[in-house]
Amino acid sequence: MNCLELAIPPLPQLVTIGHAFWPPGQKHETRSFDVYDMLFVLKGTLYMTEEGIPYEIKEGSMLVLEPGRRHAGHRPCEEITEIYWIHFVHPAPVRTMDSGKIPWSFPYVKGTNLDTAPQQQVMYIPKFTSLHIPDVLPFLERMVELHQALSPASSLPLQTQLAGLLVQLQAAAKMQYASRARQLCDQTIAYLQQHLTRPFDARHMEQTLHFRFDYLARCLKTYTGMSPLQYLHDLQIKKAKSLLENMELSVSEVGRQVGIENDNYFIRLFRKQTGVTPGRYRQIRNGKA
Repeated sequence: MNCLELAIPPLPQLVTIGHAFWPPGQKHETRSFDVYDMLFVLKGTLYMTEEGIPYEIKEGSMLVLEPGRRHAGHRPCEEITEIYWIHFVHPAPVRTMDSGKIPWSFPYVKGTNLDTAPQQQVMYIPKFTSLHIPDVLPFLERMVELHQALSPASSLPLQTQLAGLLVQLQAAAKMQYASRARQLCDQTIAYLQQHLTRPFDARHMEQTLHFRFDYLARCLKTYTGMSPLQYLHDLQIKKAKSLLENMELSVSEVGRQVGIENDNYFIRLFRKQTGVTPGRYRQIRNGKA
């Protein structure tokens, strides 16, 4: 399944939402405008074309029409068709990605008290897919209700309902279409995060995840480019950076907090990953360079 990759922040902002029953013979108009048009079909079939690519949005399916792309109904509805539509604004997608290739667990750099702008991140929504409608219908119904009585009291809850719907769509893309290798990669990452301070133990990883270590390592490397030990070191150094920036701990204590008891090894590993020693990193981040 293809997903649209959207840069965040900012989050998508709702323009409008609607709910209708289209009679047989009705067809979507031809147009191109600068908003996303997200269509959900609960009953019947909606026939849409975007930039020459035809889609049959059947019962229990959705399609996202992208801003600036010409779309039209290429065939009238043949039966009563129940639809919800959502228009929202956001910059054009960064790219389209297959859901099985999305690095769902890739660690982001976390913001600190010294940052003055949020770190750039991304979100994903399905382009065209079938859905478990009971998972999304409460969001759609509540959004229509809030939109019909739009006021200062309902505008923020309305926008948060859109965010909740997008979270649900992203979760569905991740869970329904993730390959076995992708799932094992995510499980391996979760294991390493949970055992950050434990000495690296391939056998314990095997016993916990119930797969051979070499297979888990291949799955992790496929999606992150790192071995389990390299990924663990990456997690440890990221946490060490945060401790150095925000806590008044000695370098030795920082090392112990991230699971590295040997001071010299911690300093060598930190310098290998960052190019500077832990003490020098703290000076730079505190503006004492």
